Amino acid sequence: MSSNSKYTQSQQGVIDRIVHTIPIEIRDTFDKKQLAAIEESIAINSSYDHHCIDFRPVIGIGRWRYYAVFLLGKDRRKAPRRRASITTVIKALAVVFGLFFLFVSAVLTLYLIKSALGIDIFKHFSFGIWDYFKAHFLN
Repeated sequence: MSSNSKYTQSQQGVIDRIVHTIPIEIRDTFDKKQLAAIEESIAINSSYDHHCIDFRPVIGIGRWRYYAVFLLGKDRRKAPRRRASITTVIKALAVVFGLFFLFVSAVLTLYLIKSALGIDIFKHFSFGIWDYFKAHFLN
């Protein structure tokens, strides 16, 4: 709303866009101090120039466009992030078990392909998986 010179042009653009999304009957109830606090909060949270590395490539594949963002810099947020909780541990365990399942499935599939092609790595030794697979699934 205000054209305060303490904000950059891009920050002022973000402030104006966000403040104008507030319904006018609510926006008119803010006093100057409240509006200044809102503008400062928006400016602090919308600045992208505080990163050592700011890599934002856009990749076009056919008619779709995808983007990736990689940022690296000092954490300047005032409120500390919540530390690891039980849900984070559960998510990590789910990912580990999922990756383990995919790995075991891939190894089993490769072993079955090897056995179907008649390739013997060790002479006169078998885990018996191929015989079980033939007896139960290929009859």
